[in-house]
Amino acid sequence: MFDFLYFGKAKEERKQLQAISHFLAKRVRYGRDKLPEKVLGRLNEARNLTREALHFRTKSDRRRLLLGELEKQYGDLLKTDRHHGRRENAEVALVAIALALGVRAYFLQPFKIPTHSMRPTLLGILNQPEQNQPPGIFFRLLDFVLEGKTYHRAVAPRNGQILSVREARLAGFIPWTTTEIVSDNWKEILWTSLQEAREGGLKVRSGDSVREGEVLANFSSATGDHLFVNKMIYHFRKPERAETFVFTTERIDGIESGLRLRGIEGSQYYIKRCVALGGDLLRVNPPEVWINGAPAEALACRRVAGQKDGYPGYTFGQTYLTNPNDQFQVPAKDYWAMGDNSPNSFDSRGWGPVPAANLIGKGAFVYWPITKRWGLIR
Repeated sequence: MFDFLYFGKAKEERKQLQAISHFLAKRVRYGRDKLPEKVLGRLNEARNLTREALHFRTKSDRRRLLLGELEKQYGDLLKTDRHHGRRENAEVALVAIALALGVRAYFLQPFKIPTHSMRPTLLGILNQPEQNQPPGIFFRLLDFVLEGKTYHRAVAPRNGQILSVREARLAGFIPWTTTEIVSDNWKEILWTSLQEAREGGLKVRSGDSVREGEVLANFSSATGDHLFVNKMIYHFRKPERAETFVFTTERIDGIESGLRLRGIEGSQYYIKRCVALGGDLLRVNPPEVWINGAPAEALACRRVAGQKDGYPGYTFGQTYLTNPNDQFQVPAKDYWAMGDNSPNSFDSRGWGPVPAANLIGKGAFVYWPITKRWGLIR
């Protein structure tokens, strides 16, 4: 009688055979190029016996005989190398890493918005004073997962005098701000940088006296938008007017000279809107930017100039386009970059056009946090 339904011992036998079949298939797959022909031949013989045992027409007594034969004749092949799992896991990890690096290098690169130059299209890190105490742990976790928002609060536990307000780094890379009162030898830690703590409302400084229960800091930090940059697209076409693009500051002396003065060496990544292309003649007539004698027609540029929904309109620059009569023609192979938050954007109006060689890719998709800006970038 055939086993159309399997119960008890028969079911366990099939599970055992399925595990053996899976194991043998992996050994053949991973060892095809390095195992001796004799070993590969025996592996395939064992696989054939396993297939026969698993066939739905094979009777229970025949299946048990085949299982015994597998263990007797091919038991040495079924032994698990104790290092095999580690090697396999290492191979899988290396392949995953290689794929991730390949995707990052040639297709999609993650990028974090550090500033508010593209606000409200894209937001950078935002530190805001809070009036109330931070919410409970569940809502704090929910705010972080959905909005990338964290809360920071420090209260003086005793009367005393501030010895120092300094920035330190946990394990060399996680910034925190510490406030120490020498007389009572206590320390409050804010898990954020000193600059962000100051932006959030931290006012105390070295030498200040504080009283027990005094709120030293109470603010929230919203992470900058995290997005993917399409690195492939500019291999097939050139940037178009009004799309967001990412570029390096390499060879843009108006940026890198300022970075060097601040002790920052090496190029940075910037994200702006590609307002104009090579050959375009530009001027600013607030709140509009004019291209080739007419207001910019692209929807994104009209949105900025419309001064609605948080868009401030285009403003004059400090180096280029400084008044309504000041014009600039973009060199043939360059691009003109401007932030949507024009009054607070350090862009081509300050340091000139972006060379084509500096382009990294097109801003494609905001993947976190999950806010109204989540999704395709327009």
